[in-house]
Amino acid sequence: MRRALSIGLLVVSLFFSAIPLWPQEDWKSLLPEGEGKDVTAQLCGTCHNLQKVVVSRKSPQEWERSVYDMVARGAQIFPDEVDQIIKYLAKSFPPAGR
Repeated sequence: MRRALSIGLLVVSLFFSAIPLWPQEDWKSLLPEGEGKDVTAQLCGTCHNLQKVVVSRKSPQEWERSVYDMVARGAQIFPDEVDQIIKYLAKSFPPAGR
């Protein structure tokens, strides 16, 4: 019984993890306007759903760490694009309460 429940939970979680919570193009429309929006949507949205960006609230230093972490993982982003993305994310998605 316990094994069947575990397998059932695994199947359900795999099913739901394969379904995006919101279509990618709709998340792009939720990004606030600003310098760097297009490059952020294009480059960040290449590897993962923009939901991660829209719901995140980070300090400029945390955004910088996140972007450089993505570059270290293989994101194809030029240095001038890195700066645009960091500035856009820091301005658009600061920590809650700011």
